[in-house]
Amino acid sequence: MKSFLLKFTAAFSIVLLIFAATSISSCKKDQSCRGNVWVYDTVSQKVPLATVRLDAYTINGDVTYTAKTDGNGLAVFDIALPAIFNVYAYKDDMTGVNTRREGKGSLNVDEPRKENWTTVVIHQ
Repeated sequence: MKSFLLKFTAAFSIVLLIFAATSISSCKKDQSCRGNVWVYDTVSQKVPLATVRLDAYTINGDVTYTAKTDGNGLAVFDIALPAIFNVYAYKDDMTGVNTRREGKGSLNVDEPRKENWTTVVIHQ
């Protein structure tokens, strides 16, 4: 009887350790998404140094990300949760008053570890 109880306890402990190890490692899986936003003007030229803002309204609260486009007109976001974002892009020109060019779009980042792309055209 002692032998059976000892074997049962050992087997149960091993199963419990395996369960705990898989549970802990699954929590560490990368749940982020990558959002990429190209910004162009009305004549299809890439717009460097434009400000891009992503806004999402989720059940966990409002989420906002902001970045500048690089020299190729691309803004890249590492997003912590899947969501559908409203995308706002704008660039202020230094030529005078009321020279902000802006555009809108949307970006759907719906799966963890997936890369998503969208394009926004800014108008004057």
